[in-house]
Amino acid sequence: MNYKLVQKSLGRKPNKIEKLFFEKFWKSFQNQSCFNIEVKKAKIQSIPDSKLTVVAQGKSDIRNIVAENIIFSSNGKKIAAIPTNNGSFIIGSSTTNQRNHSDKVKHIFILYGSKKKTMIQQLYRQEWFESAVPVHKGGLGYSIYQLLKKYKCGLQMPFFIKENLSILSKKGTHGLLIVIEHRGFDSLQALLKKYRANAIDLGNLTPSLNIEINSGERTFAHVPFPTLAMLVHDKQSLEEIKLQNLIPDFPHPKLKGKKKYNNELVKLIEDSRTRDQINILQKKKSLNRNIAIFKRGQVQYGVAIDDNSYLNYNDYKMKAIAAISNIARQLACAGIRPEVCSGFLKIPKDNQREKNSFLKGTQDAGKYLNLNIDNLSFEIGEDVPHGEFLAAGIYTRNELLPNTFGSKDLFISMLGSHRGELGGSRYLHLLNQENKGNRPVVDLLMESRLQEAVLTGIHGGLIQSARAIGRGGVALAIAKSFEKKSNLGARIHFSRKLKTEELLFGETQGLALVTIKENDLMEFERICMTIGVPATTIGRVTGDGFYTFNKSIKLPVKELN
Repeated sequence: MNYKLVQKSLGRKPNKIEKLFFEKFWKSFQNQSCFNIEVKKAKIQSIPDSKLTVVAQGKSDIRNIVAENIIFSSNGKKIAAIPTNNGSFIIGSSTTNQRNHSDKVKHIFILYGSKKKTMIQQLYRQEWFESAVPVHKGGLGYSIYQLLKKYKCGLQMPFFIKENLSILSKKGTHGLLIVIEHRGFDSLQALLKKYRANAIDLGNLTPSLNIEINSGERTFAHVPFPTLAMLVHDKQSLEEIKLQNLIPDFPHPKLKGKKKYNNELVKLIEDSRTRDQINILQKKKSLNRNIAIFKRGQVQYGVAIDDNSYLNYNDYKMKAIAAISNIARQLACAGIRPEVCSGFLKIPKDNQREKNSFLKGTQDAGKYLNLNIDNLSFEIGEDVPHGEFLAAGIYTRNELLPNTFGSKDLFISMLGSHRGELGGSRYLHLLNQENKGNRPVVDLLMESRLQEAVLTGIHGGLIQSARAIGRGGVALAIAKSFEKKSNLGARIHFSRKLKTEELLFGETQGLALVTIKENDLMEFERICMTIGVPATTIGRVTGDGFYTFNKSIKLPVKELN
């Protein structure tokens, strides 16, 4: 902490209590704000009125984020927890609208302990209650600063606080910083007693921009808010944001053309069974290993993780975009409009260009795909940035949309433009060449249109099944669209100016596989044309139990299971 700046701002040396206040505040602020620059570069609010929240509660995030405090602060409910190696994704929902600030005298408390959920639900029913702010472990000083900054006011703290200033940065102190009108003081005490909840009185908000500890006429501490603001601004960096400008190319893979790719397809099916699986602590119905649907009350929610984390990019902006687009596309293909996204981000201490590019890609994905991206977990990690993301949305249909073929004679259509990128693909992994080839890129504008076309087709009853194309390419997506012990087959006739391997196994991002009834095909193609998404009919579901793709693949479906 810059003591010289404090002394210059005060015009004197701080007394013992003031000095302790500055020290505890500064410790709290340093811990809680250590990733503020990264948060600003990555977060975006695209849906202001979303009632969903996703919080990445990381094991190694030094800010010690407490997800339930974020959720409860808006009178939300914790509806699911999804554990990962890095921590847990906590899903919450809220029905509370933002309250207007009143001009009446206000009091603030920190609400803590196991009864805070019950208490905050009661407080939101009271006319004298105004707002709640999450306080994370060791973050009371930081939260008080943010509150005073928002309200543009000062704080008169009770006398006993001078003996307990350690709570400003104590890890054991966390919960909800609540603001009430002064007329609700006695009512709050009654509620605390009724529900056996715990709260600490932190004092009155005042018009003067000072934080004071008084007893009668005597002032024990006088801390001008502008002095705290000077300390904060002194720490902030105004460095220029630099992005990657030179992105090294990968060498070209060596491909040996073949007539048949049956064996390669079977190997890719086996490979797909080894990927990461979403794990959720609530009862759910899983559409596949990366998507889960769960119910809370009368509402169904969907969450997804990406299935292309194995793709190693040199372009770190595209790395983030590809991961988030993949998740959103999976939700859209399940009939769920993605709303919120969060993630565990490991960022390098150095390599500023790569880090900034990764954060920029995260924010751009949220902007174009209309996602709220917030409550990210950060830690200093490897030499290059990496992220594990999850997105969520509300399921509005009565029945889940299948991702498998339902009946014969359905037309199979592919949405998007297939470019056949093999770089980093699972097919090249089979050839021990995964570090070769151009990585797939994402056109965010086209990705947004594709997801809109899929959702429109699903909610209009035109799409009978949908599956995002990614890992293993078009050939694998079709192979996985057969249910176990299915008697159905598929006959695919699809050509592009691509090599056979690229056509079958290229992992172009921004593709979806859908099935349409014959009578609905023209209407669906009209919708795609209106939205601006290429739609190509590539084949038809058959009843002969064989999967054929041009002349390159012909297998009994039973061998795919």
